[in-house]
Amino acid sequence: MKTQGRTYFLTGVLISVAGALCFSTKAILVKLAYQNFEIDALTLLGLRMLFSLPFFLLFSIRAFFRYALPVTLKQWIAICATGLLGYHISSLLDFAGLLYISAGLERLILFIYPTLVLLMSSIIFRERITQRQWVAVTVSLLVS
Repeated sequence: MKTQGRTYFLTGVLISVAGALCFSTKAILVKLAYQNFEIDALTLLGLRMLFSLPFFLLFSIRAFFRYALPVTLKQWIAICATGLLGYHISSLLDFAGLLYISAGLERLILFIYPTLVLLMSSIIFRERITQRQWVAVTVSLLVS
């Protein structure tokens, strides 16, 4: 069983690193779009969301049928509001910020964010930082 746990852990690390690398390219592509097309942040974000919609729908449908968790109307409203306010606004600010700063600085800010959250939760909530969390922070900082 230990081998399976180690395999899951290594798989998780590899997927996280691949995701971070792909996530890092987003800023470069946004900067290229700003340079080569007359486009604003809202339109570019709308295009990004339009192209990603089929993937989100596919994964949502798969998760719905695989896990079939009951979700009330109130929960659906909360989920949609969280997605709209949390993800959409943060992405819009991210895209708008790329008009003013370099892609490298923007990525650095985004990759330092989890470290700041971990440190603040340790200080404010007096939570002990686990070895796994230190490894995760180290990996995210190495990738950035």
